[in-house]
Amino acid sequence: MKTSLAGGVFGALVVGAASIAWAEVDGTSFVTAEHSFVLETVAEGLEHPWGLDFLPDGRIIVTERPGRLRIVEADGTLGAPLGGMPDIVSEFRDGLLDVTASPAFAEDRTVYFAYSDLEDGARWLKIMSAQIGDGAVENLTPIFESDLRVESNEGYGARIRFDADGHLMITFGDHADPPTAQDGTNTLGSIIRITTDGTPVDGNPGGDLHPAIYAWGFKNSHGIAIAEDGTIWAIDHGGVGGDELNRIEMGANYGWPARQFGGADAPGAETPSEFKEPTFTWGIAPTVALSGLEIYEGDLFPNWQGDLFTGSLVQQALIRIMLGEDGEVIGTEYVIDGVLGRVREVREAPDGTLYVLNDDFEGGIYRIVPE
Repeated sequence: MKTSLAGGVFGALVVGAASIAWAEVDGTSFVTAEHSFVLETVAEGLEHPWGLDFLPDGRIIVTERPGRLRIVEADGTLGAPLGGMPDIVSEFRDGLLDVTASPAFAEDRTVYFAYSDLEDGARWLKIMSAQIGDGAVENLTPIFESDLRVESNEGYGARIRFDADGHLMITFGDHADPPTAQDGTNTLGSIIRITTDGTPVDGNPGGDLHPAIYAWGFKNSHGIAIAEDGTIWAIDHGGVGGDELNRIEMGANYGWPARQFGGADAPGAETPSEFKEPTFTWGIAPTVALSGLEIYEGDLFPNWQGDLFTGSLVQQALIRIMLGEDGEVIGTEYVIDGVLGRVREVREAPDGTLYVLNDDFEGGIYRIVPE
């Protein structure tokens, strides 16, 4: 276990604890600062799983970056790839990314997913809706896509969440073209808010900004979480180090790439007043490469309530971010360290357990349950 206490915007993570061999994960007990838990295997045999969501009948829908969308039955049986998906190319960090189910899935059978489209060597992020049928997706409909097309096969962001009003909030990375994140006329490097048919929500900041933009100035946010009280949190990658946790305010510019906390700019980067300060940054070291974000609001782990959980691709960890009463970061803890490899996603299930995806050629879904 790695634990540190943080006294400001910048933090440090102290390395400790030994790892457990991957083959010994299932049923292994872990002891953390607040709770003991057991890590269970839910499903394996997934190639670079990227996103998942829970269906009301107990099943799970999960993406594989090469372009496959699958259903995991309540007993852990991994279904065959669903038919009817678009042609998706994955050459590096591109491909099929996040998925989320409609809040009314029991009635409309609808899911929303993000993938990088490719045409004549140019790539861009596309958001689709579809209904889940018998072994295939149906009524496949494009609802939104990034304005600019680039050659890069990374930097897409692409986390999707519903807010309390039933609108989609989606992170759009800078597509590895940093200057675009400070051009608010396009959606690269932003968090957008749209209706389920792709229309920008009335009440978005507007003005000189693209009508879909809710907040902007991000590099490559792979995680967004919305608390029951409406507070929006998002993580972001830095340049070299400089990974951030941000509390999202409508219309705010979070500074990338003009203001960053990695490389030569960290610590102590100048922050012009027009940029919103991060709630917390890991500074120049370590590089954590954050992915996935969840705010724990369940009952199974009461001492974790109100804290954030995020994955680290580089540190290969699941990190708990402890929040104070005013939303400040008061500490961090590695609750899983070096056991699952690259932690891509973390989600709280309806029963209060936590589910984790590891981004590996032979990846899987794992569940954290009380010991």
